[in-house]
Amino acid sequence: MRITFADFIDIDYVADTPENAPLGGSQSALCYLARALAAAGHVVRMATATRRPGIHAGVECASIEDGLAEALAGSDVIVGLNNAERAPVLRAAAPDGARLVLWTGHDIDQPGVTTLADPDRREQWDAFALVSDWQAGRFVESFGLPQDRIGILRNAIAPAFEGLDVNGKAWVEPVALAYTSTPFRGLHVLLHAMPAIRAAEPTVTLKVYSSMSLYHTADDPFGQLYDWARREPGVTYSPAIPQAALPAALSDVAFLAYPNTFDETSCIAVMEAMAAGCRVVTTRRGALPETTAGHARLVEPDPDPRALSVRFAAAMAEELRQRRADPAAFAARAGAQVAHVNRTMTWAARAADWIRWLSTL
Repeated sequence: MRITFADFIDIDYVADTPENAPLGGSQSALCYLARALAAAGHVVRMATATRRPGIHAGVECASIEDGLAEALAGSDVIVGLNNAERAPVLRAAAPDGARLVLWTGHDIDQPGVTTLADPDRREQWDAFALVSDWQAGRFVESFGLPQDRIGILRNAIAPAFEGLDVNGKAWVEPVALAYTSTPFRGLHVLLHAMPAIRAAEPTVTLKVYSSMSLYHTADDPFGQLYDWARREPGVTYSPAIPQAALPAALSDVAFLAYPNTFDETSCIAVMEAMAAGCRVVTTRRGALPETTAGHARLVEPDPDPRALSVRFAAAMAEELRQRRADPAAFAARAGAQVAHVNRTMTWAARAADWIRWLSTL
């Protein structure tokens, strides 16, 4: 099958960028899926705003600025990433007979997908690849998407997270927590909660890897939040790092502390923490229950960040107590969690899912 992925976001990236620089979840997913499909023998092209066209990680990477029709030439399937309003542009440049698929991890309120409320714009897409049942339900209810044109094509973990050895992590001291998502998804709640968490276990530490740099922008309005993290006792702060560097950063981390305040349609950060053997403590929001599949402690959300911080701190304190009381049980749970992720959340498995679904269109 000849598949072209088209992403109009103004970021210069190619198929091997996730190993070399922080990159957003959607763009990282595109890179890994393209590579997995190419490795499976399909002809795959990425059309992005790159200034480095060529073959990268086994994938032909073209620049949209060099001509969209040329980038799409010969495609059986064209997968547009996130931006539903680009359907007319893609359709006009697509070769005859090519199927046009919108692949998005956005929720219904994001500017890139709100044009799906327009029936004419919606009908220009042949199918819709969504990342969770929770998201699909919202798209059907809000935009009237036909369910028979929706495929649930879930996210997966970066290859660097596959097959990690987490034996012994349950006995590492002092206990380390980590926060690895974007700053606006609950970091402020976690920093509010840290004094109470450290009161329950004074030696606990927190590693924060978070910034807006993964969007390749110099505009980052969260400087005061990062300064707070740097000042908070027991907390170390780093901007976001490439996914390839994250497994080592999480090698001594026991818990992903993620008091999420954002309706995730999926969550690669959570999947990768699970793959690294981290017990996930997060909120029961969006698709997080679906993503964690019973392998997390889910805290009830609260619109009041102070109230949520109290609730989250109590949940973290209980998790820390349980780990201290029975590290062997913690280790067994981590092993089962890692096995589940490696069995069900790799890009090779996702590539097979995509081919099966695309073959039905």
